[in-house]
This record gives sequence, structure tokens and C-alpha cells, in this order.
Amino acid sequence: MSRAFIDATHFSSEVYWLFENARSRGDSISNRMGEAHRAMRGPIQPMFSPEAAQDWWHEKSVAETVDVLVSGIEGKGRCNIFLELCARMPVHVISAGFGFAPDEILPFRVALLDSVSHAASRQQQQAAEQTTKDMLTRLIEARRRSPRDDVVSRLVQAEVAEPDGSVRPFTNDEIIANCRLIVQAGGGTTWRQLGIVLFALLNHPDQFDLFKADRSLFPRVILEVARWYPTDLIFPRLVIKDTTLGGVDIPEGSLLHMCIGSANRDPTRWENPDVFDITRPVQRSVTFGAGAHSCLGQHVSRQEMEVALNAIMDRLPNLRWDPAEPPARLVGGLFQRGPSALHVLYD
Repeated sequence: MSRAFIDATHFSSEVYWLFENARSRGDSISNRMGEAHRAMRGPIQPMFSPEAAQDWWHEKSVAETVDVLVSGIEGKGRCNIFLELCARMPVHVISAGFGFAPDEILPFRVALLDSVSHAASRQQQQAAEQTTKDMLTRLIEARRRSPRDDVVSRLVQAEVAEPDGSVRPFTNDEIIANCRLIVQAGGGTTWRQLGIVLFALLNHPDQFDLFKADRSLFPRVILEVARWYPTDLIFPRLVIKDTTLGGVDIPEGSLLHMCIGSANRDPTRWENPDVFDITRPVQRSVTFGAGAHSCLGQHVSRQEMEVALNAIMDRLPNLRWDPAEPPARLVGGLFQRGPSALHVLYD
């Protein structure tokens, strides 16, 4: 599985141009390869480094967002924490980090989801695409005139290296494409994955108690949950040269769907792979990808989850299932899955 992520001579992420919904988002880091990918990702990468996540993102939006959301529920004694914290936190963190005004965050998110919704007609999708483009264009032009301390301001001031050694600024279309990609991924993935973390811990109270007693276990908790039940299961690649993968011959032109959910439960790599266990020896899974296209926002996502989980343990003591509500279930398909709801009680 790692080879399919890393080996760019046989497996190409340009596969996304084959999918209408992905193609409509435009030319972004997700569908570029080689030098073209490095040229575009290079200026963006530092904004999502581990250091940026712990410092800039934390101070810019993570800490305040978590504090406001937890303040809204800590005195209630019960809530659907999946809706009232998990779903709201990443949308506000990512949108605020990019520079959207508070009253623009929800309309942009709704339009972004409608633009890729399978339930929407193509006409509805196109209208939603235009809404996101118009909102982003206004934001980009405002930041070109008057930069601020946000991601879009940094993008309009960044330079892309061309093959001939020259440099140029990002175009509006390139900024729009990458903003759509990152905001959509950052809002949805962290929401569902944090919900899965809480689902796993609440269903394994012994391990939750272990974590409460030793917060340094956070990296193990995140790695194990991401291995045990990743929110996104399938990632595609286009086979651009005849090859053999896992003993199977795959001809050029094939469309390969990599199932990381299966790879992460490989019994030759993990003992008792179907068991959730935060004490198991640490081994890298493929949840965050590998190689040049490894998940850009993974460090920001981990920072959000760490701050949220610390706030939950500090300010929502004795978190437990609400027996008056239906039991939580993990639902969804191959591309997006997470809890149905997380109805909890706390003291």
C-alpha cells in the first residue's frame, strides 16, 4: 500500500482529473505530480508544518474555538458532543485560519458541500461552485490590497517556482482550487475522526482511564484510532505503467482504489488488528498517506484533536454514554464514515 502512495513512476494522483467532482475543484496539489506538485505544494507546506500547527494555528483559531464551544456545553450536563463540538470545531478553525469573516464561514461551508454533493443536480453543483469561487475571489482580492495574518494573505504573497527557474505568484484560480481542497478536507475529516476517537474511548473505558491518567499517550491514541477506524477508506491512483503490486499484475491505464482500512488491519503487521488498543507497539499506518502526497493538514488536525480532548477531560468530567439516547453507531461508506451521534453525560 505504501508503495502505491510513494512510487510516482507507476501510480499517479492525476487520477483525480477523471472524477467530475474533483475536476471541478480545479488545479490543486491533489492532482499534480512530480515537479509541478512540488512547485505548488512547496509554498503551502510551511503553513501546515508541525511547528505552525502548534504555534500559529493554535494561537490563531484552535484554542479560542475549542474554548468557546466547550464553554457552550460544559454547564449542560448532557449533549450530542459529535454535533456540538466535533462538527463545529474544525469548520471554524480552518475557515478562520484562511481569513473568512465569522458570518461567511457557514455559507461557504454549505456551498462547498453542495458543490460536491451526489444528491445535488449538476446545475445545483455548478451554482454552489460559483458561490465558493465568488466568495474566495472577494477574499483573495481583499488580501491582495490589504494582507492580514491568514492563509490566503500568505498565498497571495507566495511565489511558485517554474521549471525554467523563474518564479511567479499564485493565480487566483490556483488559490481557489487549493482553498476548496484544504477547507473541505480539513473541515470534514477532523470532525469525523475526532468523533471516532471519542466513540472508541467511551466504548473502552479502561483505555480512556489510562489516557486520562497519562496525557502523554495522546500520539498513541490518535495513531491507534486512525489505524483502527479511519474516516476515509479509499484513495485512488491511476496506473501509468505496467506493474505488479502485492503479487497482482496491473496493466497501464488501470484505475486503482487503495483501501487503507484493510491495509491498516493487516494481521501480518499488527497483532489482533481488529482490536482497539492504545498500548500496542507504535507502527506507522497508511491513514495519512505517504510520500509527496502525504496528508497536508495532518498536523493541524492533530493539534485540534489534542486541544479538544484535553478540554473534554478537564472541563467535562466523568464523560460517559447517555443511556436515555440510542446507542452510538459508526456509519457511512467507503469514502466518509463516522459516528451517527455521540450522546453523552458529564458532571
